Amino acid sequence: MSYQDWINNLSLGEFFDRQADKIPAQKALITPDQGNFTFGALKDISDQLAQGMMSVGIKRGDKIGVWAHNIPEWVFLFLGISKLGAVMVPINPNARSRDLAYYLKTADIKVLFLAKKINGSDNEEILKKAIPDLQVFSSGEVASREFPLLKKVIVIGDSTTSGFLNFEDLLKEASKVRKSDLPFLKEKISPFDPVLIKFTCGLTGYSRGVMLTHFGLINNGLTIAKKQDFGPSDILCVPVPFHYIFGFWMGLMASFSTHTPIVTVPKYTPLAVLKLLEEKRCTALYGVPTIFADLLNHAELPTFNLKSLRTGMMSGDFCPPDLMQQTIETMSIPELTIAYGITEIGLLTQTSCKETRREKILSTVGEPLDGMEMKIVNPITGEDLPTGAKGEICVRTPVMMKGYYNMPQETAELMDQDGWFHTGDLGTKDEDNFYRITGRRRNMLIRGGENIYPLEVEKYLLSFPGVLDARVVGVPSRRLGEEAFAFVKTNNGIISSAQPIREYFRNEISRHNIPRWITLVEQFPGEKEGTNLDRNELRREAIKEINSTEEHPLTIIYD
Repeated sequence: MSYQDWINNLSLGEFFDRQADKIPAQKALITPDQGNFTFGALKDISDQLAQGMMSVGIKRGDKIGVWAHNIPEWVFLFLGISKLGAVMVPINPNARSRDLAYYLKTADIKVLFLAKKINGSDNEEILKKAIPDLQVFSSGEVASREFPLLKKVIVIGDSTTSGFLNFEDLLKEASKVRKSDLPFLKEKISPFDPVLIKFTCGLTGYSRGVMLTHFGLINNGLTIAKKQDFGPSDILCVPVPFHYIFGFWMGLMASFSTHTPIVTVPKYTPLAVLKLLEEKRCTALYGVPTIFADLLNHAELPTFNLKSLRTGMMSGDFCPPDLMQQTIETMSIPELTIAYGITEIGLLTQTSCKETRREKILSTVGEPLDGMEMKIVNPITGEDLPTGAKGEICVRTPVMMKGYYNMPQETAELMDQDGWFHTGDLGTKDEDNFYRITGRRRNMLIRGGENIYPLEVEKYLLSFPGVLDARVVGVPSRRLGEEAFAFVKTNNGIISSAQPIREYFRNEISRHNIPRWITLVEQFPGEKEGTNLDRNELRREAIKEINSTEEHPLTIIYD
């Protein structure tokens, strides 16, 4: 797909409706417990939802938080919000009170949609802990001195709080607004306006809201679908959460562009995925390496008929060549692809499902997608490096984010004056323009596809009474890629074990941010007065302490 073929005159809502009008009876969403939804049905429901949101005062440009797992309502909101010209803010289903408070305030969220229950957690109670002074009125409005912009909370499921508006009741409000008055039908929504703010952690330890556009989601999704050779006869299983770019961008947008049905997985377990792959006769499977490893290691794998599988994508973390090969052969996915993406841009590189060179499939992350200019530069000098040289991966593309929401300085730190985005990932490119990821120079670790930033975790640890200082590094994990290890300096005698720290943060922050290992110390290993601690040395000490024989395949340079 060349530049002139890109869709640059449609918003996301217009694009989806155009697709729905082509094959309205085609299945778009297949769920294990809530039935199936055709493209025509999704069009009608998202229209109804947009009308309902308009009737309760939601308008163009408003920031709408969506705190839910992989349920149909997530997709309805994704489309309905885009039709209003509003901006969706997807929130990690595992978010706890501190995470939630930060997202609400940083993104200026006006309306919050929340699933009442996610994996046994009561999200209404987490919300009330995040906003202790929350007032709820019978009109469905809410108010808080600390969060003055938040005006409404809408619950998906049976609410126990009098005054919160219910999702089903919101749909009934649609009759008060004419469909012809929907913004995307009445006035032009610019394809280059933000449609979604996705939080990703920053190097400073504070999450940044990445502003993604209608244009970017549509056109990157189209190029992904082309690489997968998707079509209406395919059925894609997406066990990764919709709030990941892997879910809403690589999954939903790629599928919408080719009329490929998506099978949802509300709660991930390897057995649940295997059952869905067989029952729904899926032809494609998306997953981080941990998911594929879980499926391959499941005792019941040989009992399932997975012959319908044709293609798929492994991404989100380092994908070991032996895992790729085992997946292709044991699960019999002949056209499995590997890819590399980042939140600010979407998918940068991918192997084609028609690629036959085994070395390219197993040992690279593919070649740049259409519209991606990529290069390798010296991370210190910024000088362009030749083929085969290791350096920092930079990319320039029209599908890139507009920037970090309300963070112009942070945007300028990673995007240079010539429009090149500096990813912080280290890699090489070969003579065929295929890229390899060799390491990263960002203070980050990846646990089963979840980005964890040590500085953010340290900030949380320092808020615990008795903690004087903390340092967090990543250590290798065979199943998850990496796990967080924390050295915690305490007031002697106040904290006698790490367990109270874990228990305290269990309801405060997302579980992936709670370190797997916490070691209490009087001083950090290698600490000397007047010198900066070497995180790389701390990482080596952490690996020794857990007696790990595993090695992480990437070079990790802590700045």
